[in-house]
Amino acid sequence: MTARIFLLGLLFLPMGAVAQWRYQAGPMVGVQYTLLHSDLFTTASGRVAPMVGCSFVVSPHPRWEVGQEVVLTEGGAHARAVYFQAGRPPENHLYTYKFYSFETTLYTGWRPARNLPLWLQGGGFLGANFDHLNRQQRELMIGDYENINQATRAVNLNDAFSGLDYGLAGGIALGEGQFRAAARYYMGLKNLYHYLDFIAHDASFIQTAMLRCSLTYYLK
Repeated sequence: MTARIFLLGLLFLPMGAVAQWRYQAGPMVGVQYTLLHSDLFTTASGRVAPMVGCSFVVSPHPRWEVGQEVVLTEGGAHARAVYFQAGRPPENHLYTYKFYSFETTLYTGWRPARNLPLWLQGGGFLGANFDHLNRQQRELMIGDYENINQATRAVNLNDAFSGLDYGLAGGIALGEGQFRAAARYYMGLKNLYHYLDFIAHDASFIQTAMLRCSLTYYLK
């Protein structure tokens, strides 16, 4: 009898452990500031865009959790461009690179203090970008802002922003219960320049960087 009780205890022990896990899911909204890093153009400023999505969290321990977020947002940046005219100095302009991004983030969170609702988060992201740019501003040039013979048409880089992007993510979250506010930095590792049909310089690069703030309401 004792052996049977012991075996039943071993059988139901994992089920009891899983029952202590906490599961949460809910919608999230926020805002994102995106920058582009490249040796092909000078970034004048980033772009601010809203984001919407949903969040899922599993907590096997009161001070440790694993989460996933799925969001739809818009990224890009304003690049410095010039307009060359014969006999006149180049005119400074801005060319906006922008794209939609459907993205998922996987992260793990750690709560340093039991009595403080602060989480340290780290993980990675994978996103699919879709550019929605026109090709009408063909007179704007980037790259070499002094010599038109060495410059590149800004529109020639549009296709770089259609494809997969991935990288690292880290930040903090604050909240307990149904509401959670988070601030996270995303560092893109994919060289988007390789999505172009033509590659003039193998060493050139285009990479993303994002700062994202969000608010999540967990339904459970």
